[in-house]
Amino acid sequence: MTNCYVHKEALSVGTCVSCGKFICENCNTELKGKNTCKKCVDELFVENLRKMDKLEDTSKAQQPMVFMNAGGGGGAASSSSSGSGDLARDPVYTKSKVVAGLLAILLGTFGVHKFYFGKWIQGILYLIFFWTYIPALLGIIEGIRYLVLSDDDFAQKYDKGYRA
Repeated sequence: MTNCYVHKEALSVGTCVSCGKFICENCNTELKGKNTCKKCVDELFVENLRKMDKLEDTSKAQQPMVFMNAGGGGGAASSSSSGSGDLARDPVYTKSKVVAGLLAILLGTFGVHKFYFGKWIQGILYLIFFWTYIPALLGIIEGIRYLVLSDDDFAQKYDKGYRA
């Protein structure tokens, strides 16, 4: 048997799985059933602390702090976070102008595009007068108008759930 690399007079009980050196009973720390010397345990501990600090620093740098005012009042925190303009948000569309345009052109005779927008009364009027072909003509005109409009103009005019 060999002696411990730290305590030269003590017999070793095994080798450290990290550094491979012989260790005695006093130097041995068992991690997950494996022998590890105290020096390697300290190094692992310090390395993990550095990793945690680094993660905390990067998470603080990447995520801006946002204050929310549930009361709706214009406090300093809410006005500074919403008025900065740093966070560019994509607009949220709930209705598609392509779907609306195709419904109006292909099924405008029956007012399907009006039902798509939630305008039930207009949709029912289209259904009542579909036999006159007037709703078909209006559907084609409206469908072309939907498709020609820009996304924002379409959403402002026809999309009730639009958020810019």
